Amino acid sequence: MAGNHTNRSGKQTGINDKVIVVIRAAGERTEALCKELILAQGVLPDNVIMIRETPFSAAVRKGYEIGIDRGLPWTLHVDADVLLRPGSIEKMCALAEQQEQHVFEVQGKILDKFFGGPRDGGIHLYRSSLLQEALSCIPKEGVNIRPEFHTLNTMQKKGFPWIRVPYIVGLHDFEQYYKDIFRKCFVQAHKHPHLTQLFLSLWREYAPADGDFQVALKGFGSGIAHFDRVFIDTQQKVYESGFSSFRPEEKPDLSKDLYSLDDIEKIITTWEDHAAYRKFFPTRAGLSPRPHPAKPAPFFSKANLNKLYLSLGLLRILPYMVGAVLCEMGKRIKGWAKR
Repeated sequence: MAGNHTNRSGKQTGINDKVIVVIRAAGERTEALCKELILAQGVLPDNVIMIRETPFSAAVRKGYEIGIDRGLPWTLHVDADVLLRPGSIEKMCALAEQQEQHVFEVQGKILDKFFGGPRDGGIHLYRSSLLQEALSCIPKEGVNIRPEFHTLNTMQKKGFPWIRVPYIVGLHDFEQYYKDIFRKCFVQAHKHPHLTQLFLSLWREYAPADGDFQVALKGFGSGIAHFDRVFIDTQQKVYESGFSSFRPEEKPDLSKDLYSLDDIEKIITTWEDHAAYRKFFPTRAGLSPRPHPAKPAPFFSKANLNKLYLSLGLLRILPYMVGAVLCEMGKRIKGWAKR
């Protein structure tokens, strides 16, 4: 299998000598599929450990402890709602090995269904030799809505930075249960309020044809109306009570064979970002060297005509448009004369 080689002593070398993979699960619909896609990359079953720890800060701690105990150079934390693309684990290890010895964590990008394009997050590749130091940096539950992010920043202040690399590792939040979509979008209202316009533009457009986005809008609306603090904890009763108020018929369980590695790769390589996503992430979360240029609206587009009407009024917009047409004709005639 990819990433593994056998030396003369018969011992396997390669990816299984480099990394222990910890899947952080909380009842996600894609748990089995997530694990299957990791095994399909050549990671041995003994090197893949699934944990179910709550609250989330406890899952971070347990994952660190596993990495310390196994003693391999790298410890990879993968959330069970992430579906990895082929070769992604080897690629991330290769990128991590290029970093300075004091770099604590390397993070890739994920193609997020509810963001409409790539974003940071999803998997965390930790340098195992620094995990003992990081244990003391994990905040107590109820102190921070993003305990892992808090831990990374605390380690950075100690001189052990974390970095993001321009590489999409896989899909995020595809094929999830409605209850999990509701909870996550409830949290997004508190975690990413600055992205409200993006979420509403994207989800409203897709909601008529995709029940995931209908539930996302319900969750986000409930989150906006909730004034108390929330945390990344699946056990918080506020999520269950909010979801039960409209409870759609839940999705059936998911087959671990639904997607192959090639299927994941095809979705990533053929993906087209939503226009609203490009407004908030013009460089695709750092994947594009330059901002994606927005196409100017045609002069006679509805949006431009509305702007002109509001600024000029009905009496002045007509002569303005006649002048604009004459100017355009003049440009074309001048261009023709220069040929």
